[in-house]
Amino acid sequence: MTQAFLTSLPDRAVLSVTGAEARSFLQRVLTNGPEGVAPGKAMFSALLTPQGKVMADLILFDDGDEGLLFDVPASEADMLVKRFTLYRMRADATIERREDLSVIAAAGESIEELRTVALSAAPDPRKAEAGWRAIAPAGGPDADLDAYHLARISAGVPEMGSDYGPSDVFSTDVNHDLLAGINYKKGCFVGQEVASRMHRKGGVRKRTVRLQADGLNPGDEVSAGETALGAITSSTGGHALARLRIDRLKEGLDAGDALTVGTAPVRLLDDPDAL
Repeated sequence: MTQAFLTSLPDRAVLSVTGAEARSFLQRVLTNGPEGVAPGKAMFSALLTPQGKVMADLILFDDGDEGLLFDVPASEADMLVKRFTLYRMRADATIERREDLSVIAAAGESIEELRTVALSAAPDPRKAEAGWRAIAPAGGPDADLDAYHLARISAGVPEMGSDYGPSDVFSTDVNHDLLAGINYKKGCFVGQEVASRMHRKGGVRKRTVRLQADGLNPGDEVSAGETALGAITSSTGGHALARLRIDRLKEGLDAGDALTVGTAPVRLLDDPDAL
């Protein structure tokens, strides 16, 4: 059961996109949505490079007035304003970074408190086990990031800034397709050709998986027998996410090899055949 928490997320920022064509121009840009975003329902999406790498992960909210609010990595917020402005072309849309707004998250009994202060709130669209997310006025609750990251990692949700950097990974490396972040049927989006080809032809070589053991730290190497698989990307409270070569993982497990970090055994919490 997820521990209750209410926290600001200082490494996230808020963008607003408003105007008569705010949704239509973004429909040809983002991996998922924004058509379908509605009050009380958030949507997970991303902006890719033309080569299919993740430039930023995004959580979209309806602003209650036909516009959109974006929960984005703070480090990439200004870049996203510039990119969206470029992709807007002549569309009737205004794109702004909203310093007066912030991102907050909650789980358990604290969700009701989150809902009382939020302008837009919804269950985390990536995994319900991660709690709720919301856009709220700046100056909200203090940060309780240990509890937030424990819920996020336990739910199997990689996040930019913790598990990968901009343009470092393909969307499938960090499970965006498994977390309802890519709509392969929506029509065009930036990087679609690469993403769709990997989806159709089974070109996924890496996945992010959940591990459990004491003493796990980001950067620790994970192995199956003598075969190196990859490294841990984030960890807390005995839970970790690791980005691994999924083909080598399956081969090692099929051969009966132990999964280890250093010489210590670790427990895999995901079914490799479901990845």
